[in-house]
Amino acid sequence: MRFFKNNCIKKIIPIAFYILLVIFLFFYLKSIDFSKIITINIAWQYILLATIFGLFFRYFGAYIWTVILRTLGAENVHYSKDLIHVYSKAWMGRYIPGTAPWILGKIFFASQHGISKNKLAIGSLLEAALQIIVQLVFSLLILAFDVRLKVIPNYIKIVILFIAIICVLALVPNVFNKLMGVVYKIILKKKLDKEHHATNQTIFRGFTLYVVGSIVSSLSLFFIAKAIYPSLSYSNMLFVMGADTLAGAIGMIVIFAPSGIGVREGIQLTLLSLIMPKELALIITVVTRLWNVLVDLLFFALGALFDKKLKISQELPSSH
Repeated sequence: MRFFKNNCIKKIIPIAFYILLVIFLFFYLKSIDFSKIITINIAWQYILLATIFGLFFRYFGAYIWTVILRTLGAENVHYSKDLIHVYSKAWMGRYIPGTAPWILGKIFFASQHGISKNKLAIGSLLEAALQIIVQLVFSLLILAFDVRLKVIPNYIKIVILFIAIICVLALVPNVFNKLMGVVYKIILKKKLDKEHHATNQTIFRGFTLYVVGSIVSSLSLFFIAKAIYPSLSYSNMLFVMGADTLAGAIGMIVIFAPSGIGVREGIQLTLLSLIMPKELALIITVVTRLWNVLVDLLFFALGALFDKKLKISQELPSSH
Protein backbone atom coordinates (compact mmCIF):
# COMPACT_ATOMS: atom_id res chain seq x y z
CA MET A 1 0.00 0.00 0.00
CA ARG A 2 2.82 2.41 0.90
CA PHE A 3 4.66 1.54 -2.34
CA PHE A 4 1.48 2.22 -4.33
CA LYS A 5 1.02 5.58 -2.58
CA ASN A 6 4.64 6.64 -3.20
CA ASN A 7 4.39 5.54 -6.82
CA CYS A 8 1.24 7.63 -7.31
CA ILE A 9 2.91 10.68 -5.78
CA LYS A 10 5.90 10.28 -8.10
CA LYS A 11 3.55 10.29 -11.09
CA ILE A 12 1.29 13.12 -9.90
CA ILE A 13 4.03 15.64 -9.00
CA PRO A 14 5.56 15.90 -12.51
CA ILE A 15 2.08 16.21 -14.06
CA ALA A 16 1.13 18.98 -11.59
CA PHE A 17 4.48 20.70 -12.23
CA TYR A 18 3.96 20.80 -16.00
CA ILE A 19 0.33 21.89 -15.72
CA LEU A 20 1.27 24.80 -13.46
CA LEU A 21 4.20 25.64 -15.73
CA VAL A 22 1.97 25.84 -18.83
CA ILE A 23 -0.63 27.96 -16.99
CA PHE A 24 1.81 30.53 -15.60
CA LEU A 25 3.93 30.57 -18.76
CA PHE A 26 0.75 31.43 -20.68
CA PHE A 27 0.04 34.37 -18.38
CA TYR A 28 3.69 35.42 -18.56
CA LEU A 29 3.58 35.53 -22.37
CA LYS A 30 0.18 37.22 -22.28
CA SER A 31 1.69 40.05 -20.21
CA ILE A 32 4.14 40.89 -23.00
CA ASP A 33 3.14 43.89 -25.12
CA PHE A 34 4.03 42.53 -28.56
CA SER A 35 2.92 45.77 -30.24
CA LYS A 36 6.13 47.36 -28.91
CA ILE A 37 8.37 45.03 -30.91
CA ILE A 38 6.48 44.42 -34.17
CA THR A 39 7.80 47.47 -36.04
CA ILE A 40 11.34 47.75 -34.66
CA ASN A 41 14.51 47.00 -36.57
CA ILE A 42 16.71 44.45 -34.81
CA ALA A 43 20.43 43.84 -35.37
CA TRP A 44 20.15 40.05 -35.21
CA GLN A 45 23.89 39.44 -34.86
CA TYR A 46 23.68 40.93 -31.36
CA ILE A 47 20.65 38.80 -30.51
CA LEU A 48 22.69 35.77 -31.54
CA LEU A 49 25.53 36.85 -29.25
CA ALA A 50 23.08 37.40 -26.39
CA THR A 51 21.61 33.94 -26.96
CA ILE A 52 25.05 32.30 -26.87
CA PHE A 53 25.84 34.02 -23.56
CA GLY A 54 22.37 33.22 -22.22
CA LEU A 55 22.58 29.52 -23.06
CA PHE A 56 26.12 29.31 -21.72
CA PHE A 57 24.97 30.76 -18.40
CA ARG A 58 22.17 28.19 -18.09
CA TYR A 59 24.51 25.27 -18.84
CA PHE A 60 27.12 26.80 -16.53
CA GLY A 61 24.44 27.06 -13.81
CA ALA A 62 23.84 23.32 -14.12
CA TYR A 63 27.59 22.77 -13.79
CA ILE A 64 27.78 24.95 -10.64
CA TRP A 65 24.88 22.98 -9.16
CA THR A 66 26.72 19.67 -9.68
CA VAL A 67 29.94 21.13 -8.23
CA ILE A 68 28.07 22.26 -5.09
CA LEU A 69 26.45 18.83 -4.71
CA ARG A 70 29.80 17.04 -5.09
CA THR A 71 31.52 19.26 -2.52
CA LEU A 72 28.64 18.47 -0.17
CA GLY A 73 29.52 14.80 -0.58
CA ALA A 74 26.57 13.78 -2.76
CA GLU A 75 27.06 10.48 -4.59
CA ASN A 76 26.13 9.66 -8.20
CA VAL A 77 26.59 13.29 -9.24
CA HIS A 78 28.29 14.12 -12.53
CA TYR A 79 27.88 16.94 -15.02
CA SER A 80 25.89 14.76 -17.37
CA LYS A 81 23.06 15.03 -19.89
CA ASP A 82 20.48 13.59 -17.52
CA LEU A 83 21.27 16.06 -14.73
CA ILE A 84 21.36 18.95 -17.22
CA HIS A 85 17.85 17.86 -18.22
CA VAL A 86 16.83 17.83 -14.54
CA TYR A 87 18.23 21.33 -14.09
CA SER A 88 16.52 22.63 -17.25
CA LYS A 89 13.15 21.29 -16.04
CA ALA A 90 13.59 22.86 -12.62
CA TRP A 91 14.78 26.10 -14.25
CA MET A 92 11.41 26.41 -15.98
CA GLY A 93 9.83 26.27 -12.52
CA ARG A 94 10.87 29.91 -12.08
CA TYR A 95 7.75 30.87 -14.02
CA ILE A 96 5.58 29.43 -11.25
CA PRO A 97 5.12 32.06 -8.49
CA GLY A 98 7.52 31.65 -5.60
CA THR A 99 11.11 30.42 -5.52
CA ALA A 100 9.99 27.03 -4.15
CA PRO A 101 9.07 25.32 -7.49
CA TRP A 102 12.55 26.06 -8.86
CA ILE A 103 14.22 24.57 -5.76
CA LEU A 104 11.76 21.73 -5.15
CA GLY A 105 11.87 20.78 -8.83
CA LYS A 106 15.60 20.06 -8.58
CA ILE A 107 15.11 18.08 -5.39
CA PHE A 108 12.27 15.95 -6.77
CA PHE A 109 13.59 15.28 -10.28
CA ALA A 110 17.22 14.75 -9.21
CA SER A 111 16.25 12.39 -6.37
CA GLN A 112 14.89 10.06 -9.06
CA HIS A 113 18.54 9.58 -10.08
CA GLY A 114 19.52 8.27 -6.65
CA ILE A 115 20.89 11.53 -5.21
CA SER A 116 20.32 12.19 -1.50
CA LYS A 117 17.34 14.50 -0.88
CA ASN A 118 19.20 16.05 2.05
CA LYS A 119 22.15 16.95 -0.18
CA LEU A 120 19.78 18.23 -2.87
CA ALA A 121 17.88 20.40 -0.39
CA ILE A 122 21.04 21.98 1.03
CA GLY A 123 22.70 22.30 -2.38
CA SER A 124 19.65 23.88 -4.02
CA LEU A 125 19.10 26.39 -1.19
CA LEU A 126 22.80 27.26 -1.19
CA GLU A 127 22.76 27.69 -4.97
CA ALA A 128 19.80 30.10 -4.78
CA ALA A 129 21.44 32.09 -1.99
CA LEU A 130 24.72 32.30 -3.90
CA GLN A 131 22.98 33.59 -7.02
CA ILE A 132 21.25 36.36 -5.11
CA ILE A 133 24.33 37.36 -3.13
CA VAL A 134 26.74 37.36 -6.06
CA GLN A 135 24.34 39.38 -8.22
CA LEU A 136 23.72 41.91 -5.44
CA VAL A 137 27.41 42.33 -4.65
CA PHE A 138 28.38 42.44 -8.35
CA SER A 139 25.74 45.07 -9.18
CA LEU A 140 26.52 47.18 -6.10
CA LEU A 141 30.23 47.25 -6.96
CA ILE A 142 29.39 48.46 -10.48
CA LEU A 143 26.57 50.87 -9.73
CA ALA A 144 27.19 52.18 -6.20
CA PHE A 145 29.37 55.12 -7.27
CA ASP A 146 27.77 55.84 -10.65
CA VAL A 147 26.47 59.43 -10.70
CA ARG A 148 23.57 58.37 -12.92
CA LEU A 149 22.04 56.46 -10.02
CA LYS A 150 21.01 59.64 -8.23
CA VAL A 151 17.55 58.85 -9.61
CA ILE A 152 17.28 55.92 -7.15
CA PRO A 153 16.29 57.02 -3.62
CA ASN A 154 18.97 56.49 -0.99
CA TYR A 155 16.67 54.37 1.17
CA ILE A 156 16.39 51.79 -1.64
CA LYS A 157 20.18 51.63 -1.92
CA ILE A 158 20.41 51.16 1.86
CA VAL A 159 17.82 48.36 1.78
CA ILE A 160 19.68 46.57 -1.04
CA LEU A 161 23.00 46.92 0.82
CA PHE A 162 21.39 45.66 4.05
CA ILE A 163 19.97 42.60 2.25
CA ALA A 164 23.38 41.89 0.68
CA ILE A 165 25.11 42.06 4.09
CA ILE A 166 22.51 39.74 5.66
CA CYS A 167 22.89 37.25 2.80
CA VAL A 168 26.70 37.28 3.04
CA LEU A 169 26.53 36.69 6.81
CA ALA A 170 24.05 33.86 6.22
CA LEU A 171 26.64 32.12 4.03
CA VAL A 172 29.18 31.81 6.84
CA PRO A 173 29.21 27.98 7.21
CA ASN A 174 28.30 27.92 10.92
CA VAL A 175 25.45 30.40 10.39
CA PHE A 176 24.20 28.70 7.22
CA ASN A 177 24.20 25.26 8.79
CA LYS A 178 22.35 26.51 11.87
CA LEU A 179 19.71 28.15 9.67
CA MET A 180 19.34 24.94 7.68
CA GLY A 181 19.02 23.02 10.95
CA VAL A 182 16.13 25.24 12.02
CA VAL A 183 14.42 24.83 8.63
CA TYR A 184 14.80 21.04 8.81
CA LYS A 185 13.42 20.91 12.33
CA ILE A 186 10.38 23.01 11.40
CA ILE A 187 9.57 21.35 8.08
CA LEU A 188 10.84 17.78 8.43
CA LYS A 189 10.61 17.47 12.22
CA LYS A 190 14.11 16.03 12.44
CA LYS A 191 17.67 17.07 13.14
CA LEU A 192 20.08 17.90 10.32
CA ASP A 193 23.08 15.59 10.67
CA LYS A 194 26.56 17.12 10.50
CA GLU A 195 27.42 14.96 7.51
CA HIS A 196 25.06 17.16 5.45
CA HIS A 197 26.60 20.47 6.55
CA ALA A 198 28.06 22.91 4.00
CA THR A 199 31.80 23.60 4.23
CA ASN A 200 34.03 26.58 3.43
CA GLN A 201 35.07 24.83 0.23
CA THR A 202 31.45 24.36 -0.89
CA ILE A 203 30.53 28.00 -0.34
CA PHE A 204 33.79 29.47 -1.71
CA ARG A 205 33.74 27.42 -4.92
CA GLY A 206 30.08 28.15 -5.53
CA PHE A 207 30.55 31.87 -4.91
CA THR A 208 33.56 32.07 -7.25
CA LEU A 209 31.80 30.20 -10.04
CA TYR A 210 28.72 32.41 -9.77
CA VAL A 211 30.88 35.52 -10.17
CA VAL A 212 31.85 34.15 -13.59
CA GLY A 213 28.24 33.19 -14.27
CA SER A 214 26.94 36.67 -13.41
CA ILE A 215 29.41 38.30 -15.79
CA VAL A 216 28.40 35.99 -18.63
CA SER A 217 24.68 36.31 -17.94
CA SER A 218 24.67 40.11 -17.70
CA LEU A 219 26.41 40.42 -21.08
CA SER A 220 23.17 39.14 -22.63
CA LEU A 221 21.23 42.29 -21.70
CA PHE A 222 23.94 44.52 -23.14
CA PHE A 223 23.82 42.78 -26.51
CA ILE A 224 20.02 42.76 -26.56
CA ALA A 225 20.15 46.51 -25.88
CA LYS A 226 22.77 46.86 -28.61
CA ALA A 227 20.50 44.98 -31.02
CA ILE A 228 17.70 47.52 -30.46
CA TYR A 229 19.88 50.59 -29.94
CA PRO A 230 23.02 50.09 -32.11
CA SER A 231 24.50 53.43 -31.09
CA LEU A 232 24.75 52.25 -27.48
CA SER A 233 28.40 52.72 -26.58
CA TYR A 234 30.56 49.90 -25.20
CA SER A 235 31.53 52.37 -22.48
CA ASN A 236 28.05 51.70 -21.06
CA MET A 237 28.61 47.93 -20.94
CA LEU A 238 29.42 47.77 -17.21
CA PHE A 239 26.42 49.95 -16.36
CA VAL A 240 24.04 47.69 -18.33
CA MET A 241 25.60 44.59 -16.75
CA GLY A 242 25.08 46.13 -13.31
CA ALA A 243 21.46 46.94 -14.17
CA ASP A 244 20.84 43.36 -15.27
CA THR A 245 22.37 41.72 -12.20
CA LEU A 246 20.61 44.09 -9.80
CA ALA A 247 17.27 43.45 -11.53
CA GLY A 248 17.89 39.68 -11.50
CA ALA A 249 18.76 39.58 -7.79
CA ILE A 250 15.76 41.63 -6.69
CA GLY A 251 13.54 39.61 -9.03
CA MET A 252 14.62 36.45 -7.18
CA ILE A 253 14.10 38.05 -3.77
CA VAL A 254 10.54 39.06 -4.67
CA ILE A 255 9.36 35.45 -4.48
CA PHE A 256 5.68 36.10 -5.17
CA ALA A 257 6.39 37.15 -8.76
CA PRO A 258 7.01 34.38 -11.36
CA SER A 259 10.58 34.74 -12.61
CA GLY A 260 10.62 38.27 -11.18
CA ILE A 261 7.93 39.39 -13.65
CA GLY A 262 7.27 43.12 -13.42
CA VAL A 263 9.92 43.68 -10.75
CA ARG A 264 12.89 42.78 -12.92
CA GLU A 265 11.59 44.68 -15.94
CA GLY A 266 10.74 47.73 -13.82
CA ILE A 267 14.32 47.99 -12.54
CA GLN A 268 15.76 47.44 -16.01
CA LEU A 269 13.49 50.14 -17.46
CA THR A 270 14.41 52.64 -14.73
CA LEU A 271 18.15 52.12 -15.13
CA LEU A 272 18.28 51.82 -18.93
CA SER A 273 16.29 55.05 -19.23
CA LEU A 274 19.31 56.83 -17.74
CA ILE A 275 21.49 56.03 -20.76
CA MET A 276 18.97 56.02 -23.65
CA PRO A 277 15.53 57.36 -24.63
CA LYS A 278 12.82 55.89 -22.40
CA GLU A 279 10.90 54.60 -25.43
CA LEU A 280 13.89 52.48 -26.46
CA ALA A 281 14.46 51.33 -22.88
CA LEU A 282 10.83 50.14 -22.76
CA ILE A 283 11.21 48.21 -26.02
CA ILE A 284 14.41 46.58 -24.75
CA THR A 285 12.72 45.39 -21.55
CA VAL A 286 9.86 43.91 -23.59
CA VAL A 287 12.25 42.18 -26.01
CA THR A 288 14.33 40.91 -23.07
CA ARG A 289 11.26 39.39 -21.44
CA LEU A 290 10.31 37.53 -24.62
CA TRP A 291 13.95 36.55 -25.29
CA ASN A 292 14.29 35.05 -21.80
CA VAL A 293 11.24 32.84 -22.36
CA LEU A 294 12.52 31.63 -25.73
CA VAL A 295 16.02 30.90 -24.43
CA ASP A 296 14.59 29.08 -21.40
CA LEU A 297 12.42 26.96 -23.70
CA LEU A 298 15.44 26.28 -25.94
CA PHE A 299 17.48 25.21 -22.90
CA PHE A 300 14.64 22.93 -21.78
CA ALA A 301 14.20 21.46 -25.29
CA LEU A 302 17.94 20.81 -25.73
CA GLY A 303 18.12 19.20 -22.29
CA ALA A 304 15.20 16.88 -23.12
CA LEU A 305 16.55 16.09 -26.60
CA PHE A 306 20.08 15.12 -25.54
CA ASP A 307 18.82 13.20 -22.50
CA LYS A 308 16.44 11.24 -24.74
CA LYS A 309 19.24 10.48 -27.21
CA LEU A 310 21.41 9.28 -24.31
CA LYS A 311 18.69 6.93 -23.06
CA ILE A 312 18.04 5.57 -26.55
CA SER A 313 21.75 4.88 -27.09
CA GLN A 314 21.90 3.08 -23.74
CA GLU A 315 18.91 0.90 -24.64
CA LEU A 316 20.29 -0.14 -28.04
CA PRO A 317 22.05 -3.52 -28.02
CA SER A 318 25.78 -3.30 -28.54
CA SER A 319 27.15 -4.91 -31.69
CA HIS A 320 30.30 -6.98 -31.69
